[in-house]
Amino acid sequence: AYALWLSFVQWKPGASRWIGTANYARLLSDPLFWNALGNTVFYTAWNVTLGTSLSLALALLMNRPGIAARILRLSVFMPVIVSTPVAAMAWLWLFDVDYGLINRTLLDLGVVARPVPWLNSPFYSRWSMVIVNVWLGTGLSAMLFLAALQGVPRELYEAAKLDGANLWRQFLAVTLPHIRPTLVVVMIIKLIGSFKTFDQIFIMTGGGPLYRSETILIYLYRQGFEYFDFGFAAAVGIVFLAIVACLSMAQAFLLKDRRR
Repeated sequence: AYALWLSFVQWKPGASRWIGTANYARLLSDPLFWNALGNTVFYTAWNVTLGTSLSLALALLMNRPGIAARILRLSVFMPVIVSTPVAAMAWLWLFDVDYGLINRTLLDLGVVARPVPWLNSPFYSRWSMVIVNVWLGTGLSAMLFLAALQGVPRELYEAAKLDGANLWRQFLAVTLPHIRPTLVVVMIIKLIGSFKTFDQIFIMTGGGPLYRSETILIYLYRQGFEYFDFGFAAAVGIVFLAIVACLSMAQAFLLKDRRR
């Protein structure tokens, strides 16, 4: 409630002045806001689609007996227990132009002729953040999928095999319907988490270069804690809340199982 009130005032210590919807009008006319929103949607789209697909694929591989599946579970879950700032610093080194392991490997394999400016290029910086975001978010969602997969009755797969269903048909007819509730939860978590992306981008690129990796939360941070325009920052936060709430409800509605 205080944030909502704050979004309608020009904030000053002890002397805030009511300005109505001026903060929102300014927000909607600011090209940097639309740039930040576009970047956020870009990260979210890739994290929800690629991240969910990768998590489900890994969960299917982990849902097998044997030591290899157990080692894979540990490896996949490892990013979840690593602090985001620590992970960001590790990726900062991996993406280093001159000494980073990724560039060094690509050069040694002959994939590229010169080092790739992963974090210094307006084009590559966005894709670098996609890689980091997917890596950070895959572990938890893969484990959620694994738990759901282990709850699917084995008798259904045996019946599908007797009916002549191949692995793809078994996935569509047996696996997917049973994990649909988990799929909805995972996609909503990824959507909200992607919109909340801050730590790794703030540490690795600071939103640059040329604002190409800046997200809504970094934009909000600048307005509130660099420019101390807390009224305008509150307006950004309210708009951010509205966008995430609408997208989450729409996503839950579209993925709802209507067969019941």
